[in-house]
Amino acid sequence: MSAAGAVLGWDIGGVNTKVARLSRTPDGPVLRTASLAYEIKDDPLALADTLARAASSVGSEVGDRHAVTMTAELSQAFRTKREGVEFILDALEATFVGCELHVYTVGGNFLSTAEARKAGLLVSAANWAATAAFVARSIPTCVLIDIGTTSTDLIPVVNGEVVAHGRTDPERLLSGELVYTGALRTPAEAIASHVPLWDGDAGVAADGFALIGDAHLWLGSLEPRDYTCRTADGNVPSREWAAERLARVVCADRDILDDHAIDRIARALAGAQVNTVAAALGRTLARWPSIKLAVVTGLGDFIATEAAASLGLEIELLSHRLGPAARMAPAAAAAWLLWWNMEAAS
Repeated sequence: MSAAGAVLGWDIGGVNTKVARLSRTPDGPVLRTASLAYEIKDDPLALADTLARAASSVGSEVGDRHAVTMTAELSQAFRTKREGVEFILDALEATFVGCELHVYTVGGNFLSTAEARKAGLLVSAANWAATAAFVARSIPTCVLIDIGTTSTDLIPVVNGEVVAHGRTDPERLLSGELVYTGALRTPAEAIASHVPLWDGDAGVAADGFALIGDAHLWLGSLEPRDYTCRTADGNVPSREWAAERLARVVCADRDILDDHAIDRIARALAGAQVNTVAAALGRTLARWPSIKLAVVTGLGDFIATEAAASLGLEIELLSHRLGPAARMAPAAAAAWLLWWNMEAAS
């Protein structure tokens, strides 16, 4: 790679677009990251502008190479995943005219955009594969637990190889290596059917009243600045308003429920989420009993840590290797993987 070259790693999601720019300096490679909240289904045509703004925010220059992963193809903006992949590739090519675009696959290699169009589903939802490949280079045997705003990846790595049972999202849901629970966007009713109320357990109102992010915000596991999606009621992501939303989980309000009652609801939801992740993690460990270490990352690394500890695993934070970029690990991993490929070829 030329001294002037840099790599932009992308994780283009349906609700967040994340980018990491890896550039060379006299003191060694430097990584800058950014994340833009953007729901593609609300305004698909704004994707190109979002990509341009994200690239600019990390100091992108003409001649930078791009390492791309995506999950936005699952958005309801598209009828099929293939249509979504095509749309995202179109936006990339229109935004970064003349730049080298390398698209990562679930098989662990990069394709040109022309090849990616033919490969279709091989480049769909490949962000987990990039993070796992990055981890496998330095931690030969572990389970990677990446919990983002929406979902959880549980990826086994054994003897330096990514040994995931599934590759596509349906296969990974089937194997338990993908769990659709995240640190922010998961509806409360998708996590627990009952929560404690007064001297018993009340059924949860399945009416979109609260997100799990409200429970984590109330408990202090997340800060208001972490709450990057719309709240269920449209009000601000503050602890006070989180309590309002949590009260409605049992069809109540803050005139009816005091702080203690809200705290019990929040802890029940958070605990049920940890149990869900731990159960899926147990399935993965049953297939790979040699794994004793969990590498945790993402906005929900605190959930991953608790789930892994409950099963007796040793724990390593990916932030010890990636720093703050661990919050957007797939983008950073994609950048590093392409960087290493280019260096090996030079």
